[in-house]
Amino acid sequence: MTPFLFAIVNHLKYFGIFLGALIEGPAVGLITGLLVKLKVVNLLLAYLMHVSGDFVADCFYYLVGYHGGKKFLPHALGFLKFSLEDAEKAKRILHRHPKKIIILGKITHVLGFPILIGMGLAHYPWYKFILFNLIATLIKSAILVFLGYYFASLWMNINNIFSLIALFGSIFLLSILGYIAAKRFKKYYEKT
Repeated sequence: MTPFLFAIVNHLKYFGIFLGALIEGPAVGLITGLLVKLKVVNLLLAYLMHVSGDFVADCFYYLVGYHGGKKFLPHALGFLKFSLEDAEKAKRILHRHPKKIIILGKITHVLGFPILIGMGLAHYPWYKFILFNLIATLIKSAILVFLGYYFASLWMNINNIFSLIALFGSIFLLSILGYIAAKRFKKYYEKT
């Protein structure tokens, strides 16, 4: 971590984790684990800030679908080349398997955005959405922070690893150059 970046993180700490999770949850979850490992932030507070930021973002997307669906849906369907009949099928599927779909949206980050908006478009009950999404967010954030914490030890030792790779690479490269030079000198001395 550069001194500048470390100073920014050290200054913002928990608010920075909240804002980062609001914008890009998974990457900030991993960074949060790293910051916990470096003892820059407290595990429980950092985890709660990450959960809060990720959860608020999910609720925002749900509300966009719920309240902006009538204006948003026709434009989105036209852009994505879907018909209103396809949208109705999707609504029925969302109502049949809401828990699975919310968890799928949380696990697969790419599908999260359309699924969260889709739950709002389907007018899935907000109290159920909040409950299932909060449970999924608690689990996902815990996994991401743990992975960041676990892999932080590898990152902290990365200089040692790169130093060894550079050393062996240099020895290998020098050996090849020495071999080529020896062959050329041998050919040169054979000609004279």
